[in-house]
Amino acid sequence: MQPSDACPTPARSPEESPTRITTTLYDVLAALQTMVAPEEDDVVVAIVAAWLRAGRLRLPEDVTIAA
Repeated sequence: MQPSDACPTPARSPEESPTRITTTLYDVLAALQTMVAPEEDDVVVAIVAAWLRAGRLRLPEDVTIAA
């Protein structure tokens, strides 16, 4: 038995597109803040960083990020 046999990946229809929404980074942070305790800002930062690294959260290519 191959590992892929135990947990098969469901087939995707070409007509289906991945769920995508457009929002601001501020809104993402605010939504996450509602789910964690007020003193757990580091958890929110870790989640956003992980989502960015995984490609689950993306910035538009034409955006300018200023520090």
